[in-house]
Amino acid sequence: MKKFLSIVAALLLCAGVQAQIVSSTSRSIKTQRERPSETVWLARVGMNIMNLSGGSAEGLSSKMGYNVNFEFNKPMGEWGAYWGMNFGLGSRGYKVDDVKAIAHNFQYSPFTFGWKIRVTDNIRIDPHIGVYASIDYAGKIKEGGESISWGDMADYDGVDYRRYDVGMNSGVGVWYDRFNLDLCYQCGFVDVYSDYDGIKTSNFMIRLGIAF
Repeated sequence: MKKFLSIVAALLLCAGVQAQIVSSTSRSIKTQRERPSETVWLARVGMNIMNLSGGSAEGLSSKMGYNVNFEFNKPMGEWGAYWGMNFGLGSRGYKVDDVKAIAHNFQYSPFTFGWKIRVTDNIRIDPHIGVYASIDYAGKIKEGGESISWGDMADYDGVDYRRYDVGMNSGVGVWYDRFNLDLCYQCGFVDVYSDYDGIKTSNFMIRLGIAF
């Protein structure tokens, strides 16, 4: 009888231990599924096809520029939505006949909303939209062999050159693992010149990025 009770007690003990292991494993798996992925930090660099838009900008052509930024994406829930923020360096400008203009600026985006749509385990589509602010720290206009600062040219033409801008970034990217190809349109809301209504920043950026 004692032997039989010992066997029963041993079996109950084993069953209890097994149940505890299964319960702990289940909780761990559930926690991993419910926990959103961690914040993603990334860097992007690419070319910027610069131009100005608006009725007074007719006849202007695009000029090549650049864009470099550092960004983070913070997950919102479990389905791929995120919000982000970035800071970087960029340019804006235009070309007409033999005149080429470029301004270099600091850019800051306080909020970007996106959604990383999973296609396969490694591939995601990333539509996104956000706002930005920028301020030009340098700029020049070349005509023939001559070069003059953008501000001085505006003074010569009798208009005020606005170094600051506020606008919207909208685009779509493709992720492969940690690597990103991003196409983004940057539309300014502030007139570049005070007396030329409707001339605003219009940039199309093609950038490569990497998450780390």
